[in-house]
Amino acid sequence: MRSVREFRRFGPPVGARPRTVHVGVLTAALLLVVGVVTGTAGGVPPAAPTSAVTPAVVDQPLAPGASLSVHKQVTTPVVPPRPDIVLLVDGTRSMQPTIDNVRENLSKITDRVRAEQPDSRFAVATYGDEIDEERVFTVLQPLTFDLDAVRKGVGLLTSDRGLSSPGPAEDWINALWEVGNGAGGGTVFRDGASPVVVLVGDASSHDPSMGHTLTDGINALKNVGARVIGVDVATVLGDGLNGNGDNGNGPDQNGEDTHDPDQATKVVQATGGRLFQNIDANQVADTIAQGLTNLPTAVTHQTVSCDPALSVTLNPPNRQVTSGETAAFDETITVANDAPQGMTLSCTVQFLLDGRTPSGEAPVDVTPARVFRGQQIAPAGDTDGSATAGGFDVSGASGGTVGSTTGTVAGAIGGAIGGAIGGSDGDRRGGLVGGAAAGVTGGSKGCGHGAVAGLAAGVVGGPDGDRRGGLVAGALGGAISGSIGCGDGGGSGDANGGTGNGTSPGSGARGGSSDGGAGGSLGGLIGGIDGGLIGGLGRAAGGAASGGGSGHGGGNGGKDGGQTGGQHSGGSQSGGQNGGDQSGGGQNGGDQSGGQTGGDPAEGQPDGGTQTGGRNSGGTENGGGAGGSSDSGDKAGRDGDGGEPAPEDYQQHITITVTDVTAPVVTIDNRTVEATGKNGTVIDFTATARDAIDGPLPVTCTPASGSRFRVGITKVTCTATDSSGNTGTGTATFTVTPAPVPNEADLAVTATVSPVPNYTGLTTRLGFTLTNTGPRTAKNVVLTTGWPRAEGSGQLTRSALSRCTRAKPCTIAPGGRVSVTQSAVYNTPVSGEVHASVTGSPRDPRRGDNTATARIRILQPKLTVTPQVARPGDVVLARGKDFPPGRTITLSWSVGITPAQSVLRAGPDGTFESQLLVLRKDQLGPRTLRAQAQGLDRLTKPVLIVQRSLQPPDFAGRR
Repeated sequence: MRSVREFRRFGPPVGARPRTVHVGVLTAALLLVVGVVTGTAGGVPPAAPTSAVTPAVVDQPLAPGASLSVHKQVTTPVVPPRPDIVLLVDGTRSMQPTIDNVRENLSKITDRVRAEQPDSRFAVATYGDEIDEERVFTVLQPLTFDLDAVRKGVGLLTSDRGLSSPGPAEDWINALWEVGNGAGGGTVFRDGASPVVVLVGDASSHDPSMGHTLTDGINALKNVGARVIGVDVATVLGDGLNGNGDNGNGPDQNGEDTHDPDQATKVVQATGGRLFQNIDANQVADTIAQGLTNLPTAVTHQTVSCDPALSVTLNPPNRQVTSGETAAFDETITVANDAPQGMTLSCTVQFLLDGRTPSGEAPVDVTPARVFRGQQIAPAGDTDGSATAGGFDVSGASGGTVGSTTGTVAGAIGGAIGGAIGGSDGDRRGGLVGGAAAGVTGGSKGCGHGAVAGLAAGVVGGPDGDRRGGLVAGALGGAISGSIGCGDGGGSGDANGGTGNGTSPGSGARGGSSDGGAGGSLGGLIGGIDGGLIGGLGRAAGGAASGGGSGHGGGNGGKDGGQTGGQHSGGSQSGGQNGGDQSGGGQNGGDQSGGQTGGDPAEGQPDGGTQTGGRNSGGTENGGGAGGSSDSGDKAGRDGDGGEPAPEDYQQHITITVTDVTAPVVTIDNRTVEATGKNGTVIDFTATARDAIDGPLPVTCTPASGSRFRVGITKVTCTATDSSGNTGTGTATFTVTPAPVPNEADLAVTATVSPVPNYTGLTTRLGFTLTNTGPRTAKNVVLTTGWPRAEGSGQLTRSALSRCTRAKPCTIAPGGRVSVTQSAVYNTPVSGEVHASVTGSPRDPRRGDNTATARIRILQPKLTVTPQVARPGDVVLARGKDFPPGRTITLSWSVGITPAQSVLRAGPDGTFESQLLVLRKDQLGPRTLRAQAQGLDRLTKPVLIVQRSLQPPDFAGRR
């Protein structure tokens, strides 16, 4: 059977010997490499294919609480994506002209569909009358990509069924039921496919048909998401697909009871298909082609990977258009009032066609990290207390603690260019910056070699999915990586040193194990260029071992990619695992960049590099989030090599930078000071300013610190301005009293709490600030706190105060401040205030500020399930409330089968709602629905699954 995907393989013939490359050639090759790299980096990358969603990217700054309106257009495919098409043709005696037309013009149907959807499959089936018994329904050709097989199946169509039928009605309702239930394996549709049944006939159907009612047939089709295109052929003997069992030709041809009409209309309407009536037999093939390219298409949407502080709505929420037309929406993107300022928030809108993702794969629903001015903050609700350094996700960026400058600079080049080209081709602009950031700080004691290999692999290894990347990646990787005495090999772990890559940064990227010496460099050079020249694919690609590892010098590296050297070659993960620590060319300009394009152990991936140009190049793992992810080398490589085009994902990517509208907080404490003379006294004081975005800021005060303050009260005003132009102001009262000053210490306390609200089982933290205005030093300072009691039998677990306790009082100098912390965990919901009180000596002249309160609110997540008694095939509705907004929640059954789509996120209001299907053949009996949210206790609810025929007892009439 010929596959629909026809791939070409490139590589040296079996047993072919690597060609010899002389030193002069090496020099020329390296010069050529540098030229190619420079040209590629400086040139304009190939244009990305036009997206079905316009605009596909929204990148705007917005203030908290603000909204953005976008006119959104979604172009639908002419033929539904990934179509599985069943040609279901009437096989009774009146249909011979129709069968001839379909047989002679089959290519009009298949070519039209294949032109739009190359991954389409076809099946051929026929039906007759119940008197045909086992021939009432037959699959002549199961679903297949092979058009020759489809043609043979159509050739098996005959018109010898139903010859003794007493009336025009046939049995296509049974045929539809059979198709919807897989027809014994012949019509099992792919996951994510667009099933279409083309019903071609001239008569209505018995109802019930072979024991199956019209409702049974419709439900079977709806269960698999199949749509029906009805082609009603005009013949003398038939009553039409919408007939009532009487063809009008008298009692001789109508020996059966009539039935309700409009069967075909009911099927088409229920499945979202289309009906063509009174079609001439000579126009059937054209009509089928027309129907397959003009189907009603419902365009809906869902938000995935969406930050809780962003909301996206579309008006209208869905549109119905004819396939090939454009659906228009008015989109509103809103930033929450409490959105974190200075953060870059992300959201993806996934458009669905008839309820399915066009790619056939469920979109990834993982909230991306919030990028915040040089730091990455984990998404709300999913933090584990750690943060990643760098404004981009530079995994391994800090690895260069012992690395040389060569590694750093080379890593920058490798990451930047590998990311740039690998990312641009996939329409992921984040690749360039992400790759650069990752590469720049990369080189951990790898002498920089991996980075340069990453440069080659990322730059030329996959801009268009071209195999030529093998030459450049191998050359640069081998030449510069296998340096003298660099020692520790990154290690691809493959005996062929790049077998999984061929042109991987690992192939020749590192060379020279701890005792490979200079031989490693030259061996890696020769092996790299040699492997590259042979198409960038073979086992010698990139000199895989880049200069004999394990003390074998350059010999093995140049000869066969170093069967041992591969174990220590420059690090398949990065052109030097240590050359960039998965950063400088690693998974950022490297390994899966230009890598698998260059060479699988089978001399090349069948489609020219599934991960060409860096699947992770410049991106997903190292900066630039989407930079080069699934849309970079993967798609670029496949398109460039003439393989199957990458599927359109029908996604819109939203990036909103929340503008800074909050002024910095300026802190200055009141002071009371004794005068040193008639002109008062000089006071040195400290004022601070901190901005949520910019951090600490310089402060300007009037009067300034060090000024002379007269006896009496003086107001001090301090200001600070952040980079967004927001100015914060703080004031304090400085009191200068004549000598002698009273023996007093003016203490005060303030309290802050976070987070609010919080959840049972999670830690609530309070911070207390104690200040002393003076004029004397405060001693024996003690802070006491009181927390709300847990309700009922609930428990409160509270930590001790960090300082200023009765056991260990503290001392605060005039103008000084002390920070105290305390935390608590509740296991039941609570709402109330935490009270704090500070005492000390000497006497406090103003006791009104010696107490403070902070309100806490503890929520307890709740789960409800409806119904609690369900049958196989039923849908159980799970609802949750009071969950942390944006928190990932996994739903699962304790027994039985859990549907794949069981991971969801709590909405901004802390609620969720999800449907879980109980499969028709799933296990009966009691089970538990479990809801697990990260960091929270698991919630469970009992559900009983009973047989479909089991009904509650009827107590009517009982005494």
